[in-house]
Amino acid sequence: MTCLHVSDVSLSLGGRQILRSVTMPVERGTVVGLIGPNGAGKSSLLRVLAGLKAPDTGRLQLDEQNLASAPAHWRARQIAFMPQEVVRPPPMSVRHVAALGRLAHGESGSVAFHHPKVTQALEKTGLLQSADRPANRLSGGELARLALCRMLCVDAPILLADEPVAALDPAHALMVMSLFQQAAHQDGKAVVVVLHDLALAARFCDQLVLMQNGAVRAHGVPEDVLAEPLVRDVYQVTTRRIGTIPVPWDLCP
Repeated sequence: MTCLHVSDVSLSLGGRQILRSVTMPVERGTVVGLIGPNGAGKSSLLRVLAGLKAPDTGRLQLDEQNLASAPAHWRARQIAFMPQEVVRPPPMSVRHVAALGRLAHGESGSVAFHHPKVTQALEKTGLLQSADRPANRLSGGELARLALCRMLCVDAPILLADEPVAALDPAHALMVMSLFQQAAHQDGKAVVVVLHDLALAARFCDQLVLMQNGAVRAHGVPEDVLAEPLVRDVYQVTTRRIGTIPVPWDLCP
C-alpha cells in the first residue's frame, strides 16, 4: 500500500543540519500533514520529496523506483508540487496558467488549454468563472487557489503542498483541505501538506508527522500526535479542545 517511502533522510545547508534521519511512509489514499514550529524542517523535507533538494544521506523510493535515479520527465508526472511562495504570473489568462500543469505530460497549446483535467481543476478550485481573467490581476488568495489548480491539472498520484492555506480566508481554507481529502480518499492519491493550523490538521489529515529541530518527533493519527503533552513540549503552548479538535490557547508559563 505504501506509495512513497522516506528512509533515513538527512540534509545540511550552509553547515547547518536541517533534516536529521527522517523516516516516514506515505500511503496512497491518505492525507499526511507535516506540522511543527517554524524552522522544524517541514518545507525543506517537502522540497526533498519534490526533488528540488538532494539529501545528503538516505533514500526516497516511489513504489519500486528509487527517485534519485528516476528520469526527470517520469518524476514530473508522478509528483506535483505547490510551493509556499506564490509568484504573480505574467498577463496570461487564468486558464492558460492552469494549463501549464499539463506540460508534465508533454501537452501544450490548445491541447492543454482544452484538456478536461484543466476544466475540472478550475471548477474544483472555484476559478471556472474567472478562467478568462488576466491571472496577474488576481488577489493573493485567488493566486493561491490558481497554484493549487495548476497542481491538480498535472493529475499526479502524489501531491505535495507547502502551506497551501496560509493566504486563504476560512471558507477557502476549508475548500482547499476538502479538495486534498477528496483527492486522497476518492481518487487514491497520496497527499503531503505542510500546515500550521492544528485544527485543520486534526480535521482533515489521516496521519500527522510532527517535526522538531529537523527530526520526526511523532508520527501517527492526529489524536495521538496532538496529545496535550506533545503539543505543549514542542510548541510551548497549552491547548483547549472543541470536541476532538485542539485549539492553541495560551503560552506555557
